Amino acid sequence: MGDRNSGEYQLFNLRLPAETLSRLHRYRDYLNQTQPGIDANVSMAARMLLFRALDQVEEEMGVRNKKAKAGPHDLVRGKK
Repeated sequence: MGDRNSGEYQLFNLRLPAETLSRLHRYRDYLNQTQPGIDANVSMAARMLLFRALDQVEEEMGVRNKKAKAGPHDLVRGKK
């Protein structure tokens, strides 16, 4: 976490059902199998899914995001 400005990200805590956590772990495993070298953790997998879902919902709403979409390089800590 030391390589990014802490002002860029905010900590957001939430409670999830155990089954949802299991699904996040499966997605993390899928990322690590299909994208060697990404070294995804559960937090990264959750961020990626959240960004994808928000993009989809905003598209359905007809809302254009003024900021550029986060790319994979924005989600992977310490990777360049």
